[in-house]
Amino acid sequence: MKNFLKPILLFLLALTIYSCNKNESIDGEGTSGGTNQEFEFGSQVQRDFMGSIKDESNVAISNALVSIGTKTATTDAKGVFIIKNATVQERFACIEVNKIGYLKGLKTVAPTQDVSQVDLVLLTENIQPLPLNSQIQLINGTKVTFNGGFEDASGNAYNGVVNYSMNHIDPASPTIANEMPGMLLGKTTADDFEMLQTYGMLHVSLTDASGNPLQIAAGSTAEIRMPIPSVLSGAAPVTIPLWSFDEAVGYWVEDGFATKTGSEYVGTVSHFSWWNCDINFPTEVLCLTVEDANGNPLANVNVDLSFPGNPFPGTGVSNALGEICGVVPTNQTITYTAYDDCGNTLSTNTIGPFTNATTWINETITIPNSPALQTITGNFLDCNGSPVIDGYVELSYGGYQTIQYIENGVFEISTLICNGSTSGFVEGLDYNNSQSTGVIPFIFSQPVSNIGTIISCNSIDEYITYQVDNGPAVTTQQIMISAYNSGNGSGITGFQVLADSETSFDEVNFEIDTIVVGSYSLTDPSAPLLVISEIDLNTNTTTTQNFEFIITNFGNPTEYIDVTFSGDFTDVNGVTRSITGTIHVRRDT
Repeated sequence: MKNFLKPILLFLLALTIYSCNKNESIDGEGTSGGTNQEFEFGSQVQRDFMGSIKDESNVAISNALVSIGTKTATTDAKGVFIIKNATVQERFACIEVNKIGYLKGLKTVAPTQDVSQVDLVLLTENIQPLPLNSQIQLINGTKVTFNGGFEDASGNAYNGVVNYSMNHIDPASPTIANEMPGMLLGKTTADDFEMLQTYGMLHVSLTDASGNPLQIAAGSTAEIRMPIPSVLSGAAPVTIPLWSFDEAVGYWVEDGFATKTGSEYVGTVSHFSWWNCDINFPTEVLCLTVEDANGNPLANVNVDLSFPGNPFPGTGVSNALGEICGVVPTNQTITYTAYDDCGNTLSTNTIGPFTNATTWINETITIPNSPALQTITGNFLDCNGSPVIDGYVELSYGGYQTIQYIENGVFEISTLICNGSTSGFVEGLDYNNSQSTGVIPFIFSQPVSNIGTIISCNSIDEYITYQVDNGPAVTTQQIMISAYNSGNGSGITGFQVLADSETSFDEVNFEIDTIVVGSYSLTDPSAPLLVISEIDLNTNTTTTQNFEFIITNFGNPTEYIDVTFSGDFTDVNGVTRSITGTIHVRRDT
């Protein structure tokens, strides 16, 4: 699943900073663009959130507890959570994730009016006993030496067994945005809020034999040593500020400094959990608009921003309006690189430098030869045939995945298709009822692929769904569905479904003169014969020339036949009506 922003230097726009404590406001002076700013929460509002929780190997973590304000939820089998109507501040929300065996996940975001997407990577908690020499070390050279005693949460001296867990985040990590707590924003000792460029982050947790938290005793310290990435070594300052993450307010706080010693930064700290070696800098606010050659906005385009001396670019992803907003360093020439989901470079150039702007800076990135924009649409019903009001649809193709929140039974996903991909998969998941449609293959049909209606009902093995005009979606899911191959090289699929009265039949019949997976239109003279009869209890229906259908799968006997269709038909009264639908049946012969 695609990350929405990797905040090394490009951040989700957050011109105001807020505390995680809803009754605490923050006042201070900012240095963004040289303009002092007052930082406040904003009003309390209700916002919706959705996200995915994964481990360091990109494996979904199920049954993790996610908390936003007073609302909680647990992740499903795909590691996805949905929280609706959480009470947060207007421009700030704290997300906390807990799962036994992992470090606490911490994220701070500025909520959007729409559903806010939040993705986190939980780091493994490797609990071990503290060695007798009170020195712990990771394989990459990160080292901590404790110089004194420990105390419990009440401040009482502790002399028993001490266990520890230790983690280091390399600034070159491709998932650093989802691994690190909060975002890269810190409050200096002068009470200024500035953006940070990290040289590495360290987490240490201390517990007693029963798992209760411990801390360094008052008056004691620990020495920390973190390796300087080789690509940053030449530009690494002799001294660098140290920042600790304040979980109560959701941002980093300047707290001491570290000194460059050989290829390491060495500093002294008086408490744990997260520590960060960062340089801080004034910034400008930049909004990019990504367009194609005709001026149309392009969604889901990845854009890297970098500047001299920084080998780890910030990465953003354009929204439905083609927009990416964030902050960039003052008085620096910025290099941008736009690329698709497959990693192909679409455009690269330089912008800036930007200096002391009093308003947002707006720039346009034009993609001259962008891949085709594909939109995938459809309806998503629960097992009772009602629109799903709390779920999501996952789209995957060519190793790329994205999810879209569903609250009204309708989905529309837009993305650039790359590397000549011609097919994909969708899966709808009814979050509240823990039911899935299963993975449904389909073939791209430019510019829009209408998947039809998909149903999240694991117990249903076969179904046909269709929607006539703007009427309700109809689902035929009784056992008298049949599908067969004529055996002469062409395929015929026929479906009969027992009606509610048990004495009459509501028949939906398709005759398709092919078994070849592909997209078909009746405007093609060589298109296979397609006949629909007795739709919605109307007989002798015939399709019009704009009728299209896509065979995404035609399996062997006992395997599945999958078809989506859309277009117009003329009913028994001579009235032209529109229809969309999905077929998912087992082939009998």
